[in-house]
Amino acid sequence: MKAKFIFSICFGLLWLAVSSFFAIGWAQDISYIFPSVYVWWVIIGMALLPGFLMSFMFFSNLLNRKLKSYPDTQEDTTVIICAHNEEKTIARSIQAIAAQQYKGHIRLLVVDNDSTDGTKDEIIKLQESSFENCSLEYVFCSKQGKAYALNTGLELICTPYFITVDADTYLEKHAIQKIMNHIVSSGSACVAGNLFVENSKASLAAKMQNYDYLLSIAAIKRFQGSYRSTLVAQGAFSAYRTEEVVRIGGWQDLLGEDIVLTYKLLHRGLSSTYEPQAVGYTTALASLNGLYNQRKRWAIGMLEGLSSVPPWKQGTAFSRHFAMVNLSVIYLDLAFLFGFIPGIILAIIGYYYLAGFLTLLTAAVCILLFLSMYLYQKKLKIPFQNSFAGFLCFILFFQVIQSTASVHGYTIRLLHKRGEWK
Repeated sequence: MKAKFIFSICFGLLWLAVSSFFAIGWAQDISYIFPSVYVWWVIIGMALLPGFLMSFMFFSNLLNRKLKSYPDTQEDTTVIICAHNEEKTIARSIQAIAAQQYKGHIRLLVVDNDSTDGTKDEIIKLQESSFENCSLEYVFCSKQGKAYALNTGLELICTPYFITVDADTYLEKHAIQKIMNHIVSSGSACVAGNLFVENSKASLAAKMQNYDYLLSIAAIKRFQGSYRSTLVAQGAFSAYRTEEVVRIGGWQDLLGEDIVLTYKLLHRGLSSTYEPQAVGYTTALASLNGLYNQRKRWAIGMLEGLSSVPPWKQGTAFSRHFAMVNLSVIYLDLAFLFGFIPGIILAIIGYYYLAGFLTLLTAAVCILLFLSMYLYQKKLKIPFQNSFAGFLCFILFFQVIQSTASVHGYTIRLLHKRGEWK
């Protein structure tokens, strides 16, 4: 594992050395137009650092391209679903868990977090059904907040491992077997599942998110998971070792409760990994406004994680490295908005001051990373939807939405404002 990390970082440094050679001439050419500090701030933020990180990730994922297999476990497990006004989606989520081809017994706890719609009726109705290896229990949590609902479920767990699934996430039929095989055999404290978009044809926003989950998010989790340091075991679908979650006190009432939980587990020197063959289909937000607000919350959650456990206090060298990379994302978002976007606008009108050869080189590395990730996901032989328009818009516009929403989220966090339940 250490050797692959060293080889990968050397490959990234080689890319950085070559691109820096070209960057010096580029900076000299435009320093008479813009202040040198701004020029280098932009070049580092929009070309050198992104190129280094992506080439590092690409080579690492190439070295770790082999899918790992684990023996089937029959360990009984508990699944927690937290639901707040989810009457439209909760039945399908429950049915997907009841239909799992799992060799052990599944105890499904559905925590109704003070819903005011027909969520409870949907759950009670399904309790009357007969499931082969799954028991369904209704639990009520009167205090609103996802962390409170999760902690209510945690108090009822008596199995060594448990899984969290969102009320709008539907598991592929082998998902629980795959993720349980991984966590039981690997000794990880938590394992993140692989999320695909279920409603990828619902809108342009959903089509773009399809490729964000399929390519960007999966590539990062695979990269971090190779070194047992996945920074986010997402609440939408992840498995946990019960005693370790209890030991750190469960979830905190924050927007990024799953991020903070993962950071705290890593802080104790425990492993957080990723299982690409355990697939769940999440319902993406169909509107651009919903997408914007979601990414704003995710940015706040990232800062909450970094605040709860600063990068230099992480438990292993790998988790410290990845947490520092997360910290650098703030700079990358600012450089994208105030360097890359102005550079593209200037290039459109014929002035290639801030967008040139290195920009194209960085974009090429990005496309290469996405292509390798796409082929990797295809190897899983689990269906997902494709859309040329969705991919094109993802490449051209998604980062604009992501960075703008993230900077908005960073500002909210700095002003110490609170967000909503979901």
